[in-house]
Amino acid sequence: MSDNTSSIRSAATINLLAGIWLFVSPWVYRAYSAHNAWNSWIFGVLIAILALIRLSNPMGTRALSVLNLILGAWIFVSPWAYGYLGDTGRFVNSLCVGVIVFIAGLVGASITESRTPLPH
Repeated sequence: MSDNTSSIRSAATINLLAGIWLFVSPWVYRAYSAHNAWNSWIFGVLIAILALIRLSNPMGTRALSVLNLILGAWIFVSPWAYGYLGDTGRFVNSLCVGVIVFIAGLVGASITESRTPLPH
């Protein structure tokens, strides 16, 4: 396995874990009955699915890292969009998960397949 493939898989694994955590977090923060808990459930599943696909085909699915980057940005701004700034736990959680998914998506999207020169 090349270093690039390993790096992409590491970034995708981080996004997979972040997506799972985001999905579970409404129960952890006792916000499962809030009208905006669906945001964590839907986007947690999307982030995890994109990461799983990226794990299965690291070099052929670069666009999925870009999508996770965008989803990370959305998770970061969602407390303002849905107005749960006063719920400190959920607010900080969204900021942290958003940054993690954004950075892991950025890393995964920035890695390209290394081309080694052919011997003559």
